[in-house]
Amino acid sequence: MIHLTYEPAFDPLHTMFRALRLREGLSRPFRLPRDLFRILDFYLLFPASLQNLRFRPEHQRLKRQAAATKRAPSYGPRPDDLVLFERMRPFQDAALDTLALRGFFSNDALNEGWAKSENQPVPPELIGRVQATNAEEADLLTALRTIATGYQLEGVNGLKDRTGLLEHRYDAV
Repeated sequence: MIHLTYEPAFDPLHTMFRALRLREGLSRPFRLPRDLFRILDFYLLFPASLQNLRFRPEHQRLKRQAAATKRAPSYGPRPDDLVLFERMRPFQDAALDTLALRGFFSNDALNEGWAKSENQPVPPELIGRVQATNAEEADLLTALRTIATGYQLEGVNGLKDRTGLLEHRYDAV
């Protein structure tokens, strides 16, 4: 029997919506390593996976608050976080490239490995939905802002290490 299910992680349009949510939800203007942006997108989509992130003691409350984000139950078993994170990569890359072509992110920065916001305004019919969704998940966005600004990406105890989503042993720090 074939089961058809929808998985937002593999939907390019949903990925673009999440990228716009991060663009509007993080302090702007921002310039983040592309890998950090991918990690933030992963946790925006799967806030329950924040339970696996090793927060510093002063940020443990953020883990509990963000994990309380209500989501529709999954229709089936989900792959391991690392497998899912890697399978999301082409959709994240396509979404960022498309949004860069539309002026929401810097194309030059993306080519250099950075996600940099631009000042292109989001259309009014879309910005309302982005802001409403961000307001519903304010605790999650607070946690993501803390992750983006309070942790380094590379090296031992960097986000690559703390999340286990990316290899950190060969980082030049």
